[in-house]
Amino acid sequence: MNKRVKDKRVIAIAFSIILSWPVSAFSLQQPESQSQSQSASSRELPHGDGWRLVRSIQLGNSKNYIHMVLIDGKRDMDKAVYGAALSKICRSEPDFCRVRFWNEERYVADSISFTDAQFKALRAEYIFNRAGHVQQMKYACTVVSDKNQCFSH
Repeated sequence: MNKRVKDKRVIAIAFSIILSWPVSAFSLQQPESQSQSQSASSRELPHGDGWRLVRSIQLGNSKNYIHMVLIDGKRDMDKAVYGAALSKICRSEPDFCRVRFWNEERYVADSISFTDAQFKALRAEYIFNRAGHVQQMKYACTVVSDKNQCFSH
């Protein structure tokens, strides 16, 4: 599959996420003065019970990032684990936060776009964009069977 087709697939997923999750799904309270460094060498990456941030990839020259998170495979159907990760990762990002979740480290993407295998292994994706009035969480249909909350591979 060529890059253009993959990019269109990513865009299609993003739009399906944007159109189908209630904005009130997560209540994120962001401190106004806290800043977040994305450098793993300057501090330990966020983690919690059942999850850990593997990497954060900057979107172009913006101050926005896509965060790649590994969920414990035994807990990947527990929505509370996803919520805890979002709360910790997104709390210092008051205007934009995007998080992708996998349950196998070998599939965690190392770039903004990902391979078919990485897409098939994707367990969930969250996007918050204040300017676009978007706050969405979608799960793989193997995690959540509700067609309004899931995407199929």
